[in-house]
Amino acid sequence: MPTYATPGVYIEEVTGPGVIAGVGTSTVAFIGAALNGPINEAKRITSFDEFLDPIKGYGVLKDGNPWIYITSPRWFYMAHAVRGFFENGGTQAYIVRIGTAKATTWEVKNQGNEIVFKLQAIQAGTAGDNITVQVQAAHATGTAGVAVVKGSATVSAINGLTVTVDDASPFRVGDTVTEDESARATITGIQGNILTLSNAIANLAANNPLRIANILNNQTTFRVASTTGLSAGTVVLIQGKSSANGNPNLEQYAVIQSVDRANFVTLFASPPRTPTGIFDLTVTQAPVLISQEFKLLVTSPAGSGSAESFDQLSLNPLHPNYVFSAVQSQWLKVVPPAAPAATPTFPNALVNTVGNLTIAINGVDDNPGNLSATEYEAGLNVLRDVDDVNILCIPDAVTQSDYQTIQQNMINHCLLMRDRFAILDSRVGAPPAGSGSVEEQRSFVQAEDGFAALYYPWLLVRDPTSTGSQARTMLIPPSGHMAGVYARADQERGVHKAPANTDVRGVLGLETRLSDRQQAPLNLKGVNVLRIFPGSGQVTVWGARTTIDPNITDWLYVPVRRLMIYIEQSIEVSIRWAVFEPNDLTLWKNLKRTISDFLTRVWRDGGLFGATADQAFYVRIDEALNPPSTRALGRLYIEIGVAPVRPAEFIIVRIGLWDGGSEVSES
Repeated sequence: MPTYATPGVYIEEVTGPGVIAGVGTSTVAFIGAALNGPINEAKRITSFDEFLDPIKGYGVLKDGNPWIYITSPRWFYMAHAVRGFFENGGTQAYIVRIGTAKATTWEVKNQGNEIVFKLQAIQAGTAGDNITVQVQAAHATGTAGVAVVKGSATVSAINGLTVTVDDASPFRVGDTVTEDESARATITGIQGNILTLSNAIANLAANNPLRIANILNNQTTFRVASTTGLSAGTVVLIQGKSSANGNPNLEQYAVIQSVDRANFVTLFASPPRTPTGIFDLTVTQAPVLISQEFKLLVTSPAGSGSAESFDQLSLNPLHPNYVFSAVQSQWLKVVPPAAPAATPTFPNALVNTVGNLTIAINGVDDNPGNLSATEYEAGLNVLRDVDDVNILCIPDAVTQSDYQTIQQNMINHCLLMRDRFAILDSRVGAPPAGSGSVEEQRSFVQAEDGFAALYYPWLLVRDPTSTGSQARTMLIPPSGHMAGVYARADQERGVHKAPANTDVRGVLGLETRLSDRQQAPLNLKGVNVLRIFPGSGQVTVWGARTTIDPNITDWLYVPVRRLMIYIEQSIEVSIRWAVFEPNDLTLWKNLKRTISDFLTRVWRDGGLFGATADQAFYVRIDEALNPPSTRALGRLYIEIGVAPVRPAEFIIVRIGLWDGGSEVSES
C-alpha cells in the first residue's frame, strides 16, 4: 500500500477483472496427404492460395503452374476439402500433412564423437539427398583473438589505500593489480593519477612498479582490449604464456558469463579451466581470447537457389547465435538428438568441424497409397498442442480400408480435447440403407456427448485435372465444404445457429438425390443429409444432428454442442486471472459479475433461451458450494446453468376450419 503523509488528493488507477472475450469457433484442422510441405507439423493458412504455394505451402510446380491434386495411386481429397472450406466462407485453417516419406538427415557431432544436433531436410523425400552440408570452424574474434590488457606504472606515493602513480592511463576501475604477485588488490576508484585500492598491498613502496596482476587459474574477471566477437555464452580458448619457469605455452577453455562496457570479461567458474596454470602478464605477448564458433554451409539441390551460410554458431543457449534458433534455412531445420550429449570437457564439447557431412539417413519419397490409421493417428497427436482448433476434418478417412478406426480416433480426439468438433464423411457410393450403407456406417461413429456429425452423400464438383473443352466432373467428400458452411454460419449469425438450411457453394450437384421418405430414417438416426429439392439445382444442407445416441437429447444438435464448447472455452480462457487470487467474497463477486456479463451477451445474441437473462442462465458461487473445507484445499467451485436454444427442426402447422374462413396456428 502507498504511504500517505502530506494531506492532499491522491489518484490511483484500479484495474478490474476485465470481460470475457469469446474464443474463435471456426478454425478448422485438416489432416491428409499432400504433394509438398512438412510432414506431421501443423501449419496455419488463411487462404487456398497459401495452401497452393509451392514454396511456403503444399503445392508443387507442374508445367510452370502451382498444382496440388493427388491422383495416383488414387484420388486424395484434402486439397479439394481445403478449397471447399475457403469457398464456403472459411477464413483460417491448420494443415497437417501426413505421409510415409522420410527426410534426409545429417548428424553433427562434437569432438567427443557425441551427436549434438541433427540437420533434417524440411521437405521429406529423396530430393533432400541432393543437399550438401559443410561444418567449418569460425571465430567471431578472428583467429588472432582479442588480447588481455596488461600495463604498469611507477608508484610515486602511498597513503593508506590511495596510491599515486606517474601515469594512471593503463588502469581502469575493476583491474586487479599487484607489485610482485605476493599480494593483490582491486582498483575501486581513479582520480587523476591517484588510485584507490580495495586493500593495502604489502611490500608496495615508492619507485616500485604497480602492474595489472597475472590471471590466476580461479580468477574469473579481467579486462580485454576489445570485446568484439565476445558475448555471454561465448566459448573462448585462452592462449598465453604460463608464469612457470621458462614461460611455457598455456591454453585453457572457458565460457563467458558476461561482458561489460568497460571491456571486463567474466567467465563461468564451471567447468574449471584445465590444465591448471597462471597466465603471465609480464611477458611481451599478452594472453589472447579466441572465440570458438562454427559455421554451416548449405548447398541447395540443383536449380533451387544459391548456397546458404550460417556463421559464428554456438552450442551454448546463452550465445546470440545459438544454433537451434540462429539457423533459418529454406532447406534444412535443426533438430535435437534423441539423447542429449553428456557434456564432456573442452575441447571435446566443441563441434567437430569435419567439412562435408555424410548423410546419416537417406530421404524416402512419399507414397500416399501406403497410408494407414497409424499415420492419421500421428496427425491427430500433432493437434494436441494446437489450442485454437475448433473443427476437425479428415477428408480421406473414408477412402481407407481402416476408415472405422480413423473416424473413431477423430471422435476420441475431440472427446479428449473437448474444445473441437469432428465433421465426418460418409463413404462414397454408400446407399441410404442396407448392407454397406450410410445407415450402417452411422452405427460405427456414435459420439459420446455429441462431439461429431456425419454428412451424406458426396458432392459433385468439376474435375480440376480436366483440360478439354468439356469439363469432367468428380465426386468428393463433403467435410471440407461443410466446415466452410460452419464458418459462414458462425460469422453471419453466431455459433448457436444451426449450419443447415443453407447452400453449399462451389459444387455442381450430389452423388445421389434423396426424397423426404428416404431421408426420414437417416435424420432420426443422426445422419445429416445434403439435398437438392425439386425445382432447384442448389445443394442445401438439410440436417444438423450429432452422432450421439438419439435417445440422449441434450447433445442431439450440432449448434448446441458447439455453443457449449464456445461458452466453456471462453470462460476457461478468460478467468485465468483469478488463479492464485485470494479466495474470498470479493473474488466470488468479481467472477460472478464477469461470467454473468458474458452470458448476457450470449443471450442477447440469441444463443440462450428466455424472455429475460434470469430465465436464460444462472451463475452460482456461494458458501454452500465452497465451505471452509473446500477453500482449505485451494479450490473454488462455480456452478453455471444455461438454456441453449435448439434449432426448430420440425415446424408443425395446425390448420382448423371456422365459419369465417381458415385459421392457422404454429406449434
